[in-house]
Amino acid sequence: MKRNLPATLLALTLLMLPSLPAAETRAAPPPTAGKSAAKPSVAGEYAGSYTGKNDTSGALRIKLKQDGAGWVAEAVFTFEGAEVPTKMKSVQVEGSKVEMVFAWEVQGTVASSKLNGDWSGDKLEGKYESTSAEGAASGTWSVTRT
Repeated sequence: MKRNLPATLLALTLLMLPSLPAAETRAAPPPTAGKSAAKPSVAGEYAGSYTGKNDTSGALRIKLKQDGAGWVAEAVFTFEGAEVPTKMKSVQVEGSKVEMVFAWEVQGTVASSKLNGDWSGDKLEGKYESTSAEGAASGTWSVTRT
């Protein structure tokens, strides 16, 4: 009997310990049917217009593309019916917020514009501010995915 005494003491000790609560289990969420649940992206081509506070308006086209961890963009707008190419200086996309800064030249006047906007579904829209040697201008813009 002396041989079984340590085993008996161990068994009694284990029986006297309070029982540990069972681990909580949660069912895994059901798999989504069809396509994988990829997050929608602001990347794409958009077309629309801008309207300035000084009664100027025109067409606006924007292309946004993710490039590694950053973003690249192209923008073209019309002024008095003529297309104005731009040189992109910076692009930031954070969630649904988009900011683009680009330089451009019209009729010998060098200027820059900053577009701030929000993305929702197939639409980007917001406000812009432009600066040149002749002064500042501001307004709104709106483009839809093409």
